[in-house]
Amino acid sequence: MPPKGKRKAREETPEENDGAVSPPPVKRPNAGKSSAAATSFFTPTSQKASPIEFIKHGSLLAALWEPVASSSKAVTAPLNDGKIKFAGFDLDSNLISTKSGKTFARDGEDWKWWHPTVPSKLREMFEDGYRIVIFTNQNGLKASGSKADDKLKEWKKKINYIVTALNLPIHVYAATETDSYRKPRTGMFEHYLSELGADAPLVDMDSSVFVGDAAGRKGDFSAGDRKFAENLGLKFLTPEELFLNEEPRPYELDLDPASLPRSTVAPAFEKQYPLEVVVLCGRPGSGKSTLTRKYLVPLGYERINQDILKTKDKCIKAAQGFLKEGESVVIDATNSSRDTRAVWKGVADKVKGATFRCIYLTTSETLCYHNDGARAYSGMKSLNPENRTSVGSMAFRTFKSKFQEPHVNEGFKDITVVDFEFRGTDAEFDVWKRHWAP
Repeated sequence: MPPKGKRKAREETPEENDGAVSPPPVKRPNAGKSSAAATSFFTPTSQKASPIEFIKHGSLLAALWEPVASSSKAVTAPLNDGKIKFAGFDLDSNLISTKSGKTFARDGEDWKWWHPTVPSKLREMFEDGYRIVIFTNQNGLKASGSKADDKLKEWKKKINYIVTALNLPIHVYAATETDSYRKPRTGMFEHYLSELGADAPLVDMDSSVFVGDAAGRKGDFSAGDRKFAENLGLKFLTPEELFLNEEPRPYELDLDPASLPRSTVAPAFEKQYPLEVVVLCGRPGSGKSTLTRKYLVPLGYERINQDILKTKDKCIKAAQGFLKEGESVVIDATNSSRDTRAVWKGVADKVKGATFRCIYLTTSETLCYHNDGARAYSGMKSLNPENRTSVGSMAFRTFKSKFQEPHVNEGFKDITVVDFEFRGTDAEFDVWKRHWAP
């Protein structure tokens, strides 16, 4: 489900909260008499280095920053054993927090290290052979207009301060939309591999690690970072575990799709009457269209779907036409309220001999969010044969606000309850069982 808000940043002692940028500006000795070399020596790295430059790939912002004078070529050269290991990091509430204490930074200077040990720990990992990579969700940068442009400018300024303060080679990826790049989906990592080019097969996932604060612990706004690591098969650490050497805390995932039941058996529904109007009822992503295509159309039902026909009136006219020709129909829609379902009861009543039935899909909201993400962002054609986009959170909220559980007193001859079970090939399951929702 969509995140509820960032976890509160850890409290620091006054000694820890000593500013954002390292090294800090220093006063030049003997002003007016120092040589050019001395002047350069005392200029902070953040003022000497070239600014980070982002390239936009659709909704993804990507950049590679290298120090002006680096003693290491770890960004491009594999390790001595012929393998590449990387340390991936979330950004906010993980490497940095805001100086202001606000959830979102006010400007490019409103930041500080999450803990004073962050820069030294990253340098230690770099010297141990890790390539440093930031994977961050930044949906706040997706808007357009002058205010949004200013916000993006300030965010880039902040990133420039961070990478020059670290003074280490570093990849930065920012997902600015809710799409395949957004964690826990793996688009950002796949783009990182594409930028490695011929070196991509050398990446050693077993030796690599991902660090993030969205870990599913009490108080965390989500488990998106932990799910991202699980999707990639990476070792996962929280910032408390890496930077403070704390023991892991208990956590919960709202959904573990890999543990859900699978079935090769069709749902327990049969065509029982010569002419039927079957109304589906269930949340977006509950499996209605899949059920219709795989099991109801082969039984002889004609599918009525507003995504295809565009308007409710066209759906009603199409259903009436099929019924007059003696063809049964299935209404493939959420049909959340009694009033909505009553419209289809009226259609059935106008055709002599038509039986009014219901299939109620009980798929939970959490699982529906997952299904919606898998369908929209997996890129697997068989999971999304109609190339449908994500329905968005508004569709879920609308369903929830209007939902009334179907009952036989609405005029249904019967109601078949279908609990969700994944029905598909092993290849489809291998894709579907990844984490597709934060």
